[in-house]
Amino acid sequence: MTLRAHILGAAAGGGLPQWNCGCENCNLARKGEIRSQTQSSLAVSTNGIDWAILNASPDIRHQLAQTACLHLSNLRTLPLCSVLVTNGDIDHVAGLLTLREMQPFSLFATGAIHDVMSNNTIFDAPNASVVDRQTIATGQSFDLAPGLLATLFPVPGKVPLYLEGDEVQTDLIGDQTVGFS
Repeated sequence: MTLRAHILGAAAGGGLPQWNCGCENCNLARKGEIRSQTQSSLAVSTNGIDWAILNASPDIRHQLAQTACLHLSNLRTLPLCSVLVTNGDIDHVAGLLTLREMQPFSLFATGAIHDVMSNNTIFDAPNASVVDRQTIATGQSFDLAPGLLATLFPVPGKVPLYLEGDEVQTDLIGDQTVGFS
């Protein structure tokens, strides 16, 4: 099997241009002198039929529309089999609200990340009777998509911006931010 990957977006939170930034790159993107970018997200598959999305950015609707291999194969069948969320940041979970239209897929995340989402009832919109929420421990291997085995590992990070307190610690290591191999 061959790993196929599509970079759906590569920009940081807010995309490029970021709505509240006047840096040179954002200004050049606004002028059309460099290409605008959607927020970070990646689609992967080993068979070109069943796709996993890594982080559901707020731009997911646009990203799906721009990626032919993720288009519907009939009236209501999307080739999406799973979404892996690597932290609870808005940039990685807000797209789940777009994926609420009774489309079945597995939602993979650590317990800490699922807790962040379950503490906000808006994330009940992806209906639990259709979206299979699976808690994955770091170090545990799991099938992200057919033929694609993944393992989560902790990486330095922080709690999501909307959960930060007075002191921000950016080097937390646990299951609130994970990488995968």
